[in-house]
Amino acid sequence: MDIAATTSLQSPAAEQGVVSSAKSDLGMDDFFKLLTTQLVSQDPLKPMQDTEFISQMASFNSLAQMEIIAANTATSMNQQEASAVMSLIGKQVEGITLTGEPVVGVVDRVETVEGKLVPFVGPSQVPFDTIKTIEAV
Repeated sequence: MDIAATTSLQSPAAEQGVVSSAKSDLGMDDFFKLLTTQLVSQDPLKPMQDTEFISQMASFNSLAQMEIIAANTATSMNQQEASAVMSLIGKQVEGITLTGEPVVGVVDRVETVEGKLVPFVGPSQVPFDTIKTIEAV
């Protein structure tokens, strides 16, 4: 039986240790394509052990679960921050405006500015992370 030489699937940059991140997220489809390629390319006289397959699938499943947990945590943090900002309406705050000026006043509204909720004291935006004190009115 004649076996032709295989060519490297890596680019010269990858061989030199430079990693390209054109697609950084691998999905289940990518995993199964990789697994299929691995099965097709394995030595028939030394097949991969079942434990290796199980280990790889468990690792991939763990990674997928961690990604879900990370996404849920980020969503929860965003909701908590939104709730905290919204709770400022009607309260007196002391903070710093976008122009760097100190401001003391009652938050009369919250608006979305560049994807973030920002409290306003009159016409002035007072970023949430610059608020020093909060008092009930």
